[in-house]
Amino acid sequence: MNGTQQRPPAPQDRYPRRLRLEHPTQHGILLDHTRDYRPLTNWCRSALPSHGARLAKVARLLIENSHQHSRSGLPGGTVRVVLDQSRHLLPHLFVTDQGPLEANTIDYPRLNARDPRSGLAVVEKLSVYWDFSWDWDGHRIKSTTMQVVFDLTADR
Repeated sequence: MNGTQQRPPAPQDRYPRRLRLEHPTQHGILLDHTRDYRPLTNWCRSALPSHGARLAKVARLLIENSHQHSRSGLPGGTVRVVLDQSRHLLPHLFVTDQGPLEANTIDYPRLNARDPRSGLAVVEKLSVYWDFSWDWDGHRIKSTTMQVVFDLTADR
């Protein structure tokens, strides 16, 4: 290769990329900073066929939020999405971004009770539980994870 040619992306550099997880009840996908959500929708429908539309709606809301408010939306950023179905009727969705845009802020998800159409209001309506956690490196938030629990026995 001469100095002007770039190597093609290695398989681990291509997005979206399905994740290989330890447990057979877990499915995951890694998305980049682009806002093409078709692969996410397809993944949701294959991961949870009978409830794929609800899963896709919630996952997309959380990923759009990650793209807008975290380093995941910057070039080179990623969002990790994992669906854990070890509790058959209560699958858990985990969406992990790369932490807030500003290193000196502690930014966390908040439900705006005055806006019933906000992303978290919709998530709350379509799930039975949601919460968040973050990883702290001693100086800043490295990543934020949203956990959403669905009840597959209820129509929402």
